[in-house]
Amino acid sequence: MIINEKKEVERYFEIQEGLISFHNQFNYESNDRAIVVVGLAFIEDQLLYCLESFLPKKSFTVNKILSHRGFLGTYSAKVDLLYCLGFIDKMIKTDLDGLGQIRNLFAHKVNISFKHDQVIKMCNKFEWHKTAMMTNAPKGVSSKEVFKVEVNTIVSHLSGIASICRAEKRELKN
Repeated sequence: MIINEKKEVERYFEIQEGLISFHNQFNYESNDRAIVVVGLAFIEDQLLYCLESFLPKKSFTVNKILSHRGFLGTYSAKVDLLYCLGFIDKMIKTDLDGLGQIRNLFAHKVNISFKHDQVIKMCNKFEWHKTAMMTNAPKGVSSKEVFKVEVNTIVSHLSGIASICRAEKRELKN
């Protein structure tokens, strides 16, 4: 991995520091809502980092499209673009979409937990962790644990995708 721009180096280390913070908050938190919010916040930051790594060096236009108000400002837009560019496959996209739906449930419903039937069904649909771990979840494992393993395997995968994106970085034409 060759990173030669000072701002790229700073962003790389910012992501690494974020990974440590994510790990400490996500893996040792017991509150369901906090787990969902922290997990998806870090995944969205990784999606953004993949796009930053691929798109031309930051310019007014790049900053505009990646901002929260830009057309790549939403979680789903980032997922869709990385899929359309071929950086993630259909399974990862489907699972990322499912994770986003769970985040939305936790954001919009006060009385929700990993014991809620809809959340359990959504967690049971995840596939990537089975591929990454090369095994199915053990019988009787909770939906919270499935969610946490899914998020951790997605985080690991997206870390590698960022390197691929960086290797295919685009340049603006003059």
